[in-house]
Amino acid sequence: MIRFDFDGRVEEKGGQQFVSGRGAYGDGYTRIYRPEPHGFASSPIKGGKGILLPMPGNPDFAVVLGGEHPGKRAADLPSGGTAIYDSSGNIISLVGTKVRLVAPVFEFVGDITIDGSISMTGGITAAGSIVDGDGNNGA
Repeated sequence: MIRFDFDGRVEEKGGQQFVSGRGAYGDGYTRIYRPEPHGFASSPIKGGKGILLPMPGNPDFAVVLGGEHPGKRAADLPSGGTAIYDSSGNIISLVGTKVRLVAPVFEFVGDITIDGSISMTGGITAAGSIVDGDGNNGA
């Protein structure tokens, strides 16, 4: 096991991801396979950290796991909390009974159904129709 520092080069090929970077003693590695779990995709940035696992007996094959950037990851998550984050500081977190989105703009494509009340402090801008479902014209 060797600490791996990502240099920002990422190649996607055939549904797989290959990354480049440096090992513990400055050794350069190019096109190292980086497997990811089903349903999750990310692209590690320069400065991210991981673990390089060379294949014993085969110096031409290795995998690298991880890609977390120490200065970008979500901090202070309570035990059991989960966060997805990007290099711009946008975060989606799941903590206890709350789902939290931290970003300047949210974009939803498709229909959204909310079963419950909405409480807000800002305004609403609508490009389409707003329908009063109970027929009292908003009263």
